[in-house]
Amino acid sequence: MRSLMLIIMLALQLALSASAADIEVLPTGSLGDALDSASDGDTIYIQPGIYSESLAVNKTVSITGQEGAVIDGEIKIRVDGVVLSGITIRGSGINLSSNGSRIEGCNVSGCTGSGMVITGSCNSIINSTIARNGLVGIEIWGSNNTVKWNRINANDDCGIIVHGDGNILESNAILENVHDGMEIEGSSNSIARNNVSMSRGAGIEILNMSSGNVVEGNTIYGNGECGIEVIESYENNISGNSLDGNGFGIKTERATNNLISINKVQNSAEDGIIISDESKCNTVHKNSADNNHDAGVRIEGSKENMVIGNSLRGNAVGIDISSSENNTVRGNRVVMNGVGIHLDMYSTDNTLYHNAMIDNRQSALDSSVYYGKNMWDSGSEGNYYSDHTCREVCSAYEIPSGEERNNIDRFPLSSWDERLMDIKFVWPVPGCVPAYAKGLAI
Repeated sequence: MRSLMLIIMLALQLALSASAADIEVLPTGSLGDALDSASDGDTIYIQPGIYSESLAVNKTVSITGQEGAVIDGEIKIRVDGVVLSGITIRGSGINLSSNGSRIEGCNVSGCTGSGMVITGSCNSIINSTIARNGLVGIEIWGSNNTVKWNRINANDDCGIIVHGDGNILESNAILENVHDGMEIEGSSNSIARNNVSMSRGAGIEILNMSSGNVVEGNTIYGNGECGIEVIESYENNISGNSLDGNGFGIKTERATNNLISINKVQNSAEDGIIISDESKCNTVHKNSADNNHDAGVRIEGSKENMVIGNSLRGNAVGIDISSSENNTVRGNRVVMNGVGIHLDMYSTDNTLYHNAMIDNRQSALDSSVYYGKNMWDSGSEGNYYSDHTCREVCSAYEIPSGEERNNIDRFPLSSWDERLMDIKFVWPVPGCVPAYAKGLAI
C-alpha cells in the first residue's frame, strides 16, 4: 500500500511538471493570492520577510521559502503531494491531512499549540526543526509516515506522540522536551537510531495496548523518569539501545511478552532494568547493566519472566527479585556487585541456575519465607559462586537467608563457561496474551 501510494504521487508529479510555473511572492504581496493564482504542479517561491497570514493549501504545489521567509500563522495542507520547504512557521503550526506530502528543511517553532499535527498517511517530515512549541512537537494520527533527521526539542509537552501504525521515526534528535521525548499510544511503529535525551519524563514511553513496535539502536540519556517505559503493552521488541544516566533505564508496568535484548544500560539513578507491577512473560536477554545505583535487573511484583544471558556489573544488586513468582534466571554473569542475586521474603517458585556470581561482596541472598520453594538449581546443575571452593566434587552451597535455615544450591558448578549465556528461546512466548489485549478487564 505504501509503495503504491508513492508510485501514484511520483506519476502525478511527473505529469504536472511539463506545464509547471514559478510564482514569486514578496513581503509586500500575499501568499493567499499567490496560491489562488497557482495551478497544480506550480512552485511558489517566498522571498525573505514575515508573512502574517494562514494558508489552506488545496492544490498540489511546492512552496519554497528563501532564507528568512517566515509565516506567522497556520498552514493546512489538504491535498496530496504538496512539498513545503525552507520556511519558518510560527503561530499555529502545520496541520497535515493529506497523503504523500513532504515537509523538508522547515523550522516550526514557538507555536501556541502543537508544532505539527499529521492525520494523513505516507507523508515525510525531513531535516526540520520543531522546537519550543506550546504542546507537542509532532502529533501523528495517520499511518506510514516517515519522520527522519529532524531536531525536535524543548516542546512544552512531548517531542512526538504517535497514535497511528506503520510510522518510521528514525535518526531524529529529540531533546529537552518537558514531558516525554516520545510517546507511542496504542500503535505499532519503527523507532530507530534516534537520540532521545534530557526530557523530564521518559525518553520513549510505549503505552495503551501498543504492540509490535521495534525500538532499536537509539541513544537515550539523561531522562528524568526513565529511558524506555512500557505500560500495559505487549509484544514489543526493545533491542540494541544505549541508555545512560536515566532515572530507570528500562521499565515495564503491567506489560506482557516484550523482548528486552542486547541493550546497554548504565549509570541509572535507580534500577537498570525493572520488570514491575504484574508484568508477565517478558524476556530480558543479553543486556549489559553496569553501575546502576540500585539493581542491574529487578523483577518486582511480576511472574513468568525470563532473565537470561545478561551481564551485570557494579550495581548495588546484580539481580533483585521481590514479591515475584515463577520467574527463570539463567545463564547470567553477575560480577562485582554488592549482592549478586537477591530474593526477598515474598518471592517464591523462582528457578535460578547456570548463573555465575563472581567477586560480589555477597554472592547470593534468599530471604523468602517460603523455605525451599525457590530452586537454585535445575535438578542436576546449579550456579557458580566464586566464594565456593570445590575440589573433586562440589558440595552443596548454602544460600544465606538471614534466618536459621538457609536455602540450598544442591549442584553448584566448579567452574563456569560463558557458553552457558547462549540460550535458545522462543519469542513471543506462545499463549501468553494479556487480558487488555483481549478487550477484557485487567
